[in-house]
Amino acid sequence: MAIDERTTTRTRRRAMFGSTRRVVGLLAVLAILVVVGVIIVPSVLPNLITSMRRNPYVPLLVAMFWIMATVAAIAGKRAIASGYLTWSGAATAHIGGTVANRVVPAGVGAAGVFVAALHRGGASNTAAAGVVALWAVAGGLAHGSGLLLGVAWLREGWSGLLTVVVVATVLVLAVRFLVRRLAARRAARPVTASVTTLLPSRRTKLQRLKATARDVVAAVRARPVLALAALGAQLAAATCLATGFALAAVGFGVEISIGVGMAAYLAGTALSAATPTPAGIGSAETALIGALMLAGAGLGEALPVVFLYRAVVLVAPVLAAAVMAAAWVVVRLLAAARARRRTARAPRPHVPHALLPAVVLAIEPDPAPDAAAP
Repeated sequence: MAIDERTTTRTRRRAMFGSTRRVVGLLAVLAILVVVGVIIVPSVLPNLITSMRRNPYVPLLVAMFWIMATVAAIAGKRAIASGYLTWSGAATAHIGGTVANRVVPAGVGAAGVFVAALHRGGASNTAAAGVVALWAVAGGLAHGSGLLLGVAWLREGWSGLLTVVVVATVLVLAVRFLVRRLAARRAARPVTASVTTLLPSRRTKLQRLKATARDVVAAVRARPVLALAALGAQLAAATCLATGFALAAVGFGVEISIGVGMAAYLAGTALSAATPTPAGIGSAETALIGALMLAGAGLGEALPVVFLYRAVVLVAPVLAAAVMAAAWVVVRLLAAARARRRTARAPRPHVPHALLPAVVLAIEPDPAPDAAAP
């Protein structure tokens, strides 16, 4: 008992220390962002206003490509959770998760909203964890591919891009061959060891992670189209956002090609994902500015592009969530009004009033006993 109490006390202390450290780190990051915003934003505004006067359609262009990326992501989530989410449910989960990620960084807020939507659709904890894990793995692969392709394009051009594609293809084929060989060996090996199953409450975090990974692998092997749908949706969304960023840079007069601008976005976004700040504020701007400067843009040219692009991307999900909430309220009010009109038009059955017998008796009293006798 004493050992259990000591272990519990140590665990609580570690949890408290870890949470305190995270809070202190988040406050430090927010303080740095405030200082940077106070110092840098006033110097960026004149260049931003000048660029906006030169090409005022850049924000609409960025918003259009953000909408295309959002549609791709919603389609991907609907595909991998077709049995649990409708199109409206997938849209609500994605938009709500994007807004939640503005508060809870590192994708935790988005994952929580996604899991809640899956639970409302009837998914169990294991199924919800598998779907979210599949989406997260696809996102990690998309970010990793974007980083490799972006850096290769910025450093070597077409030759570097082709080299990365060839190497990635060879690695995929080699991994697939090894997986098949290992599966064949395991199938041929006799099973002698007994498998012990632990209760979910007694599993450690590592064991739960391994169990979730096994569930994801089993789901992917049973239906490979799910993995392809998730990866394709993530890549399509990243491509749309990269195209919007590149067109914004070209529209603001940065002398780079659209391909170089897309490569700069993919590399910068992948690098910013390593620093989990709320909505990537601070880390994403720094990475994108550095990527544009690596592509040949000056600091004065990169700052307006990045600040405008990030402003549109940060504000657009909030506006979309507000529109969806307002539409939901309007639909509920219209449904309630229709129900009231139907109730008013429906014929009501005749129900005599409770006082009607007493009124009849008062007007027409019963005849006297003598008069009623023969």
